[in-house]
Amino acid sequence: MIDVLAGIDRSIGLVKRLREISKKVSEAEFKNLLADLSNELADAKLKIASLKEQLVTQAEEIRELKRTASHAKPKPSVQWGCYKFEGEDGLYCTGCYDSKGLKSRTNRLNTKFRLCPVCKAQIGAG
Repeated sequence: MIDVLAGIDRSIGLVKRLREISKKVSEAEFKNLLADLSNELADAKLKIASLKEQLVTQAEEIRELKRTASHAKPKPSVQWGCYKFEGEDGLYCTGCYDSKGLKSRTNRLNTKFRLCPVCKAQIGAG
């Protein structure tokens, strides 16, 4: 993106120079500057087209990742204030799973509370 802006800046500079010297220079110099300007603008146009392609590709990748992520995340049930996943033993921290998508298995602290070893949350059975 910076390359594109630099190319456009160079093109603007060439246009200013063309205006300044258009009456003072020979036709050959004028044609050379005009050719340089055309090249700069063509380069900028190619870079912009490439950036547009990258944006489209990245937008498609993001869409696909969001689609697969929403289907891949298992839906847990709640037991004793923790998440319980089908087909898995143990109870998991709701905070770690909801905020970071991490399955942090909790440990029994006492008869009423469980402790997450990752975020140190005490989860009550209440």
